[in-house]
Amino acid sequence: MKNVIQFFLVAISLSVHAQEGMKKDTIVEKYTDIEAVTINDKDYDKVNYSYGLKQEINNRLKIGNSPSTYEMGLEFKNNLKQKGRISNVFLFLHKTDPDYKLVDLEINFYKIDALTGKPQERLNTKQIIYTPKNKKRTNVKINVENYHIPFPEEGVLVAVRWLHDGIKDKDIGPSVRLTTYKEILTYTRYDEKIGWGAFSLSRKPGIYTNLMMGLEVYIKKRKDIRE
Repeated sequence: MKNVIQFFLVAISLSVHAQEGMKKDTIVEKYTDIEAVTINDKDYDKVNYSYGLKQEINNRLKIGNSPSTYEMGLEFKNNLKQKGRISNVFLFLHKTDPDYKLVDLEINFYKIDALTGKPQERLNTKQIIYTPKNKKRTNVKINVENYHIPFPEEGVLVAVRWLHDGIKDKDIGPSVRLTTYKEILTYTRYDEKIGWGAFSLSRKPGIYTNLMMGLEVYIKKRKDIRE
C-alpha cells in the first residue's frame, strides 16, 4: 500500500508493508552497554545510542519533486548527562525506486535548545558528505571522529540533507527507513531560513513516525574521588 503525503512543500510517499498480527515497531535506545576503549584518551568510554534497530514493519521515506534541499534529523537525548564526543553515525537506507536520482547526503549535527527542545546551532564546522553507492537497502556506518563533534548534555539532533546538485522537478534518493515510537524525535525543514518542524506521519495517539538512525559516542569517564 502506498500513500503520498505533502509536507513542507516536499512530496513524500510512505510505503508500508506489514504482516497480519505483527507488533508495532519500536525504537530501542541502549546506553547501558559501555565498554572501555582508547580514542586519543584512555579516559573515555564508548556508548551506543541505537534507535530503531529492531524493525518489524517496513516503512520508507521518499523525496519527490522537492523545490529545495530537504533536511531530516533525529534527536538523541543525553540520558547520562555527561559531555562526550561523537565517533560514528549509522544510517539505515531503504530501497530506492529505479527511476529516482541518487544524490549526496550531507550529515549535520545540531545542539538541542534546553528550553524549547528544538534544534539550535550547528555543531560541525566542516561539511560531512556521504555518497550513496547504489539503490539497495543497506546500513551505513559513517566515521566522524576527525571532525571533533561534541555531544552536549542537552543532547544532539543528527540530520541528513539531500543535496540536489542542480536537479529540479526530479524524484531523488536515497530513501531512508522509518519506524514508530512513543515520542516525536524527528524534525524536518526544507529551507535554512525557515525553522525546524516536528515530523510524524502517524495519526494514532501515542505512536509517532521517526527516522531510523544510530549514534556512537565517547563519554568522559568519571574520575574516582580517591585519585
